[in-house]
Formats: sequence, structure tokens, C-alpha cells
Amino acid sequence: MSRRAPRCLALGLAALLAAAGPAAGQQTKQELIQHLDTLLPPFKGARARAADAQIARRRAKDARVRVDTVEIGPLKVLVIPGEDAAARDVVGGVWEREYAPWLDASPTLAADRIFFRWSQKQVDFSSSAFSVRVVQGDRWRSRAYMEGGVRWAIGQSLKGDLTGTRFGADWSVKEIRRPEEPGLIYRQVALQPSQAARSCLGGELEACVAAFGLEAMDVVLSRVYTPQERRLFVLSNGVRFDPEGLRACRGGDLAECDRLLRDLSAHYPARQHQLFMVPFGPEVRASLLWFALERGGQGAWGRLLARADDEPLAALEAASGMSADALMRGWHAWLLENRPVGSAGFGPQALTGLAWILLLIALAARSTRWRLG
Repeated sequence: MSRRAPRCLALGLAALLAAAGPAAGQQTKQELIQHLDTLLPPFKGARARAADAQIARRRAKDARVRVDTVEIGPLKVLVIPGEDAAARDVVGGVWEREYAPWLDASPTLAADRIFFRWSQKQVDFSSSAFSVRVVQGDRWRSRAYMEGGVRWAIGQSLKGDLTGTRFGADWSVKEIRRPEEPGLIYRQVALQPSQAARSCLGGELEACVAAFGLEAMDVVLSRVYTPQERRLFVLSNGVRFDPEGLRACRGGDLAECDRLLRDLSAHYPARQHQLFMVPFGPEVRASLLWFALERGGQGAWGRLLARADDEPLAALEAASGMSADALMRGWHAWLLENRPVGSAGFGPQALTGLAWILLLIALAARSTRWRLG
């Protein structure tokens, strides 16, 4: 619809009322409706012409490239001729290993297309008929790089299924994909300045629920952060608060810090606007969602979508087929299994460096230029 169409309609109404003059007040409601009805056909015609022009502009930008369609499960993959084998290998491998065990049906994934190119042929593909997720790279790119693009494409379509749902708004995640580096998830949990995050890491399941933001936000603020941690939170997000209250909080008035947080929660009542207060960010939340889907097995995605307008915790329970306690216990065990292994002693690089230093000292001691005495 053209942006000018509503403006034109408003001008037309104004002209009609101006032409009617003082007599407009004497006209019956039916007569005014008849006058307005005379404006509707040209308005609808203008709107249709604007829509056709917009479609034509989009189609003019479509890349005229010959492509073949490869179907892999529910995925429709577009490839340039000769690359169907590579698409079946890479895209099919990611699908079978990571998504097929739990992804039964996805409306958005069925409507979208993946354009896949892994060659030296430079191709710019687009379409106005459907949404295209582009996964492409030159032939020297690694298989891991291309598989990462496939995961991104599938995950973006799955996020489309959650658009407009309570789950997608109240508990948004960064991506719907297997965590690339689980050790980083552990580090994010361990480094959060939150008593709930520390307690969760220690195995307290209720603390995990709170740290994930799966409780009411007023409960989260009191259970997740200590008074000093709430003060640090306010100071690190100072631009969101009024200057006078911020000065009092900075001066050590903990009650004023809590007041600022309560006012902020009341100002942004929708939970999606309060997620920045939750200790576990979108990547950690995504790891719990992925864990729930994997544990849920066949039909997990459909069960999640069926409960997507309920409380996020209820949707996660439905997807995983587990109670909240069992889900948190399993995720916590997964987190500990992926704890980065550190050593306080000499690592391989340190030992190599030490060996080189000793070798250089030995060579210097044998040289007459560096020998002492």
C-alpha cells in the first residue's frame, strides 16, 4: 500500500466536508456514508496499483540465475547446477545429525528456501516469491564454515515460527542451534555477578530457574541479586535511570537503588523489555532451549509451538517431556560436563618456550663472545 493513499483519502474527506459547508451538519448519517462510498473505489484502485508497483520493483531486483531444487527432509535447498551433491552432503549432514531427531514440522522452514553455494562461482541470488537464506562460500572455505551457515539458516527460520508468540517475546534466544563452544556457556554462567548464577552453578535448581528469568521479574530481582549486586547493576545501566536517584544509589543508598529497579520494571511491564535484567543472556538461554529439544526427541518442536503462548517454563517442559527440576538438573549436568579444563602448571606452549630459552642459554655459554671470565 502506498504511503500516499491514506493521505489522499484524508484530503478527499476534507475536500468533501469543505464542499458540504454549513449544510454538512444538516445531512443525515446515511447521506454522509453515501458520499464516503463514492471515494472508496478510487482509493482501492490506488492501493491496488501501489501494491502492483511494489511487487514489480521487487521482481525487478530478482537475480536471474538458473537453480535446481534439492529437497532434504522439509528443507528446500536451491543450488546452481552441479552443486547438488555438495548440498546433500553438507546440508543433509547437519539436518540428519542435529535437527531431524526432534524437528517434526516447521511452517516457516517449509515456506523458506536455502540458497547453497560452495564453489568459486560468484552468484547473487534473491527472490520476491519467498524468503531466501543464503549460505555461500568459496571452495577454499572449510566444511565447518559452511555447516555453520546451514545452522544459521535453519535457526533463523525456526525463530520465525516463534514470532508473535509469548515464548518468542518473553524469552527470546540468540539462535536455535547447538552451542558451538559449550565451554563459553560455562564461562558466561560462572562470570555472572549474580548470587543466583553462583548458586545455580553449585547445583541449586531453583536458583537456575530464577537466573534464567523463568519467574516473575519482581521475584527475580530479589532472589537473583544481592543488594550490592543490584547497586552495581544500576550503576552499570545508569542511562536508564533518573540522575537524582542515580546519584543517591551511587552514594550507597541501597533502598534508592531498589526503588530505581522497581520503577524501571513498572515502566517496562512487558517481560521482553526486562530480559536485560536476567543474569543468563540469550546464548545461555539458547543452550537450555537446545537441551530441551534434544532431550524431547521426536515431536519436541511441535510440542513447543503448541505451548508457545503459555509460560516459557511450561513450553520448555512440554518440549523436553521433563519436569522443571529434571530439566534444570539435566542442563546443569551438561554444563559441568563442558567445563573448560584448566591447568595451573606448565602447558605445552610454556614448555616449548622454556625449551627454546634453555637451548639459547646453552648455545650462548659455548660461545666465546658470551663466556664470562
